[in-house]
Amino acid sequence: MILSGELKDDIYAIIENLGFSVYDIETSNKKISIYIDKVGGVSISDCTDVSRNLSVLLDVEYNSSDSYTLEVSSPGINRKLRTDEHFKAAVGKKCLIKTHEKIGDTKTFRGILKSIDENSILLSNDKDIVIEKNNIKKARIDAI
Repeated sequence: MILSGELKDDIYAIIENLGFSVYDIETSNKKISIYIDKVGGVSISDCTDVSRNLSVLLDVEYNSSDSYTLEVSSPGINRKLRTDEHFKAAVGKKCLIKTHEKIGDTKTFRGILKSIDENSILLSNDKDIVIEKNNIKKARIDAI
């Protein structure tokens, strides 16, 4: 399932008008997962309210013959890091990074995210490790 730019704009507008920010949107097959955030955290009631408001828009966009599943949730404590904004917000936090290609003898790194620039991130454990952004396969906060 692919969301048009206009539909994404409408989703962002609804969520922001309700007092939340969009952390991420994922789509696969007929499932739309929307991760919302706000200062102080997100409750189940918040997710229900956002879901109810978005369903009205999505039911119009996807007529009744096209079924879809909408999931609205918090990005969680071990939130995924995808965008530069996500990485910037995670500076100073412990992260888990998995790479496409080995750096040294491994593809998995844990440490404190020290910085991010245009092309890479700096992760510190026992030593500083520079990881090129295009080599990052998966990244998330490693809070637990």
